[in-house]
Amino acid sequence: MNATRVTKHTQQLLVIFASLGLVVACLLTASAQSENAVGWRTDGTGEYPDATPVVEWSPEKNVLWTTPMPSFSNSTPVIVGDRLFVCAESSTLVCVNLADGEILWQQTNNMEDLPEAAEVPDMQQQHQRAAELRKEIGKAGGTLRRAKKDLQDNPDDAGLKTAVSEAQKNLVALVKELQPYNKAWYSLPATDAVNGFSSATPVSDGESVYVVFGTGMVAGYDLEGNRLWGRVVEKPTIGFGHSASPLIAGDKLLVHLVNLTAIDKATGETLWRTESKAGFGTPAVTRIGDTEVVITTQGDIVAVEDGTVLAKSVSSLTYCGPVVEDDVIYFIQHGGKAIQLPETVDEGGLAVETLWTTQPRKDRYYASPVVHEGLIYACTQAGCFSVIDAATGEVIYEQMLKLGKGTCYASVTLAGGLLFVSSDNDTTVVVKPGRTYQEVARNKLEQFRASPVFIGDRLYIRGLKNLLCLGESDVE
Repeated sequence: MNATRVTKHTQQLLVIFASLGLVVACLLTASAQSENAVGWRTDGTGEYPDATPVVEWSPEKNVLWTTPMPSFSNSTPVIVGDRLFVCAESSTLVCVNLADGEILWQQTNNMEDLPEAAEVPDMQQQHQRAAELRKEIGKAGGTLRRAKKDLQDNPDDAGLKTAVSEAQKNLVALVKELQPYNKAWYSLPATDAVNGFSSATPVSDGESVYVVFGTGMVAGYDLEGNRLWGRVVEKPTIGFGHSASPLIAGDKLLVHLVNLTAIDKATGETLWRTESKAGFGTPAVTRIGDTEVVITTQGDIVAVEDGTVLAKSVSSLTYCGPVVEDDVIYFIQHGGKAIQLPETVDEGGLAVETLWTTQPRKDRYYASPVVHEGLIYACTQAGCFSVIDAATGEVIYEQMLKLGKGTCYASVTLAGGLLFVSSDNDTTVVVKPGRTYQEVARNKLEQFRASPVFIGDRLYIRGLKNLLCLGESDVE
């Protein structure tokens, strides 16, 4: 068993909780029929109003179980009844027992797993060589830039001219060697060490679970780990790797790799594909009257039924995702907007209204915000915490959280009436909502980039090395 227990008392509590999980499973299955899917940030809002989590923890305090993961990932845990689903590099879907963290099953989704891979026996070696070539190309490009700079300072130096010429030849040769691989159907898109290929969070309808990887692979599984279908939909082209999570709307799985694509959940077949620029953040699904729509990070509003673009580029986000609350879409970053949705979709299109624009700290906003009781809570990559009036866009206050060296990737989360803001340097700050800054706790555990998930009195964190369950422990 891969989990570390705490005490017999805790085990007994978790067994009771697992039993309750069976009831939750039934509820989730019923809600799935009403299109209440469970995925990124659970329902996409990052709010857990019924949760009662612990607010203090450390490696020695309030850790109920710890399960080592096969590799790192930035995907958020998804809870379906008594099971938790999460990803691991580079293409693994992992299912664990919610009560004790035991890994029940794990399945890879590599290019090598596709039927046509049998015709390419050296595929893995080609993946490795391509990765080596990309590193060599990066180094060769740097060498060429430095040589050209030196030659600019000394234009008559014969040795420098030779160095530039040799560097150019080397770079051309490396690029030429990589080209056949890039054109192959099994080629791996570019990514970076932080994002990897498994940043997207799984999504479930209570009966099946679906995953999207940065390779372009999309797959569906039943809850027992049997693959229903799997295929490459599109190869992502966005720089630094794909991270947008899939969404469920009725019988459709929505993925945004290059184009916005609707897939039949049951068969994996494409139902429609709409040209719409992909971003790093996850889109949002909502309704305008009787029309279900998906809102992309670049501000396209698209009808779920047939992929019709109802409005184009009403706003845009560079890194995070939009949040919908009370028929208003919030695009939060420096230069963010609030967009009022109409009550219905007219035949001639969709008329939206910009309520306000806002200028919080100028920086990258990897973390998506939380909207709660008229206030928006956002955080920059460097840990500048902002509170914005949802009605006017006024920045009420900004507070540096002093998280040290690290980056805030995890989205802001509200649980138990408190806000949780985390940096990947292993620090989480707990803050009271409101118009003034009130810090409740400051905790350290292990490094993570995924957004935390709450249910009841439990908190689940997908660390870079481990999956952890936090709760009240009787171990001091």
